[in-house]
Order: sequence, then C-alpha cells, then structure tokens
Amino acid sequence: MNTFQKNHYPPRSAKQRKGLPVIGMPGGVFNRLGLLAVGIIMLFGMNASAQTSVYKKAGVIRIRDHKATMAGTVRKDGDLFKITLMDIGKFDGHICGCNTAGFLITKKVLGMLFPNEIPVRNTIRVKISGYNRDLIDAISYITGIRLNTGAYTHAPNELSVDKSLAGRAGTTVLIFERKDNGKKVKVVLDKGRLLSKHEMSVIKAVKPKLIRHKATAAEKKQYAEVTRAIVEKEITNMPKGAITFQEIK
Repeated sequence: MNTFQKNHYPPRSAKQRKGLPVIGMPGGVFNRLGLLAVGIIMLFGMNASAQTSVYKKAGVIRIRDHKATMAGTVRKDGDLFKITLMDIGKFDGHICGCNTAGFLITKKVLGMLFPNEIPVRNTIRVKISGYNRDLIDAISYITGIRLNTGAYTHAPNELSVDKSLAGRAGTTVLIFERKDNGKKVKVVLDKGRLLSKHEMSVIKAVKPKLIRHKATAAEKKQYAEVTRAIVEKEITNMPKGAITFQEIK
C-alpha cells in the first residue's frame, strides 16, 4: 500500500480482505444487492424456461416448400420445413391466444386435408369470417398463402376475409380448402368457450390501454399473466367446444 492509500483509506478487516460481506459496510450492501439481482434474473429465467416448455408442447408442423430447391436455397429433397409455435412468435414478435389458436388450427386441418402425406405450401385456400391479424399471420406463415393475392395474380384469393361466413357473436369461422381436389374443412373458434370471464374482462379493460401506451406497470403484468394462461390452456387443456372441426362439401 502506498502513502496515499495509507492516508485516505482505512485498513481492511480480515473479512474484507477475503472478499466477504461486512454488515454495515458498503461492500456488504453491494454484495447483498448483487445476490438479489442474481436471484431475480434466475427467477425470470426459470419462468421463461417454463413458458418455452409449454410452447414446445404445441408440437411441430412438417410441411414442404418446393421453392426452396427451385431457388437453390437447399439441396434436393431438403425442402421439408419443421415449424413450431416459437417460429410463429418470431414472426409476430409475440405468442398470444390468437396466433396459438392459428397454429393449432392449421396443424389439425392440414392433418385432415392431407391425412397420408406431408402437405405442400401454397396448395390450399382459406376464407375467414373476420380480420384477425395474429390468427391470419399464423396461417399465412405456415401455409405460405397470402391475404388477398387475387388482385395481383388474376386468380382466386388464397387467403381472404368473407364476412358472409360470420356466425354468432364471439366466434370466428374459417374454411380451409385443398386446391387440387376441393376437399374442405370448416373451423369455428369460439372465444366465449375459450376464455373465462376474468380473462375476457382483463383483455377488454387493458388491451386498449396497451395499444395507446397508457397501461400501468401492474396492468401490463396482469395482461401478460392472462395471455400466458390462455396460451397454456389452449395447448394443454383446450376447453370443450372452443375450437370445432368439420369436413364439408
């Protein structure tokens, strides 16, 4: 220790020399704060890990896209894509009840339309009774079809909003159709059966505030918790009648 250090710094105790926290001393406070920060980080990490584990339970959609080999992006026979709910989350920037429903619906319908084969992108059409961005994003990302393409391709729209399909309040109706054989599946998403009264009230009260950036920290936390609960329910314990599937002519 030089002369300046001797004159301006008091001698360190044995605990300080060993790097141990000392009650009443700044080092001890900092060490305790550091431990608290580590604990918080670990807690958030555990929560994030648990939520990711739930997302994985939604499964994988296997689909081919022949453009991958046509464009030379991948080698021959390398056009098989495996799409997960996490991929939808990257596309949308979040995972919520609507894009989770879109993922699960599309997964189920593709299995019905292509029971003995791996589906190929851009081989179906979809009509939906009302615009829902997150729901449409999931369907579009998986199947490769785009909203209102007919105006540019001079062909029937691959994905379009058809208000004539509308059912009772709180429901969204979708019609999936294979282009080659006309086989169709009708899907009805019923929010009244999917969401609890509490979940509905939180969404109705807080979502407009979030959109306007007016929500409080407590409201943001509440909305996030409700959203995670809805997603987990959809994946692990879908309420009866919340989503129905019917093959139609």
